[in-house]
Amino acid sequence: MRNPWVHDDVPDDPGRGYDGPVRLLAAFIWGLLALSVGGFVLLSGAGVVDLADGGSLGEVVTGVVAALAVALALPVLLKLLAISRALAALAFLVTGASVGRFVIAREPERFRALLDARDGLAENAGALGDLFDVVDSLSPAMTDGATAVVDGAIAAVIAFPAA
Repeated sequence: MRNPWVHDDVPDDPGRGYDGPVRLLAAFIWGLLALSVGGFVLLSGAGVVDLADGGSLGEVVTGVVAALAVALALPVLLKLLAISRALAALAFLVTGASVGRFVIAREPERFRALLDARDGLAENAGALGDLFDVVDSLSPAMTDGATAVVDGAIAAVIAFPAA
């Protein structure tokens, strides 16, 4: 009977470590850790993250936790994509909904500000709609003239002999 804990793929010189994807994964993880710590130090040094104010630090923590949740779910989603597209789509929707609920629950003020900005955008869209009405009410002769110019340019390009 074979011992499942003994692996045949152990290199002859195990003190040197494994080659291949394991080193790449380790480099990625350590690089990500160094980037996150360095980014936090730079953000707090620049005053973007105020350590005395828990609000800005909370926003950073929320973003980091949401990004980690998505990063951890990504390999599972890719594996499910190899099995079934429908199952992967369902898992993607569930992941997005759960991460979205987490972010909305942690940052309700930010989403209230987005909703207020949306109301302002709706007012501006009304003004843009009035502009479209003005353009639409212009004389048909002006639009017919522009159409004739474009048609003439297309005919000239088509009639030009290819060299």
